[in-house]
Amino acid sequence: MPICLAAIPKLPHADRVKHRSIPPSPRRIVLVVDPAAVSQSALEKTARLARAFRARVLVYACDHREGLDGPAGAALRRAALAAGERELEALAAESLRGVRAEVCYELGHPRAERILAAVNRARGELVVVAAQHHAAARRTLFSAADWPLIRDCPVPLLYAKTPRWPAAPRIAAAVDPLHPADPRALLDRALVARARALARALRGSLSIVHAWLPLEPAIVGPMALGLPAGASAAVERALGAAEARAARAVGALARGGRPAASVVLLRGAAVDTLPGFAELEALDVLALGAVSRSRLYEALIGATAERLLERVPCDLLVVKAPRAAWRRKAPRGGRRRRSAV
Repeated sequence: MPICLAAIPKLPHADRVKHRSIPPSPRRIVLVVDPAAVSQSALEKTARLARAFRARVLVYACDHREGLDGPAGAALRRAALAAGERELEALAAESLRGVRAEVCYELGHPRAERILAAVNRARGELVVVAAQHHAAARRTLFSAADWPLIRDCPVPLLYAKTPRWPAAPRIAAAVDPLHPADPRALLDRALVARARALARALRGSLSIVHAWLPLEPAIVGPMALGLPAGASAAVERALGAAEARAARAVGALARGGRPAASVVLLRGAAVDTLPGFAELEALDVLALGAVSRSRLYEALIGATAERLLERVPCDLLVVKAPRAAWRRKAPRGGRRRRSAV
């Protein structure tokens, strides 16, 4: 199921983001840390991913402090950069043992734009960011920098919500193989490839899940008239045919590769069914596809995407569509870096 990010404000320099061909198995991981609240779970997951994929890691932090601009603040700025760099080096040495790692500490804003620039410089192929999910409120609190990052980051983005992964994580990919704008299912194939590579590297299990709504005229017509769905044999036949079509399409995506993937069909809107499925199945990672569409869809679909991302209780792997997948246009609407380990 591709989520639409039209309602998320675009970064001023988002057009400068370099789109590259990203392999399913990342070789360079960028871990984004918050200097004010370092996430130990994000560090542990990054270390596990780096060892599983034999990848290099860039530990990146961006901070904004007042009073460091101009000649008067130059000395304070140099001292702050050096101190921040030392903290990142100590963090990498302690939490990323046995992993090839570098650190990069910057002062400046906006934070999301700085992160994207660092990803491009490092040629990152996976970005890991910590996010806090509140079980009582049943939602994830994303910061103001997270939404533009989700929209404009050209490489897969892993939001680490849960404390830690088990020995064999449960991973699912939410697909939409019948989406009319992607008849060749290029986004879904990229999504499944990355979810399968993650499950294989972490020795976990994989499910391919599709949340679908019966939108065929034979089904919607009687429903729109207020007739119960079971009142007509034609409706039942249309429902069965639609479900069989969806099952065949998802099954085609699941075939081949290791580990073998199970197929799950959920009847209903993704925003209503996926959070409950993730909780019921105790998923550790849910992979979602993301596309940017025009302002035409902004009010409804953008808000739906935000609700879905906030309500899913497990870690999220957001994968962007390959550039060839969505060619049909909708209506127009101060830095330091060195080796740490």
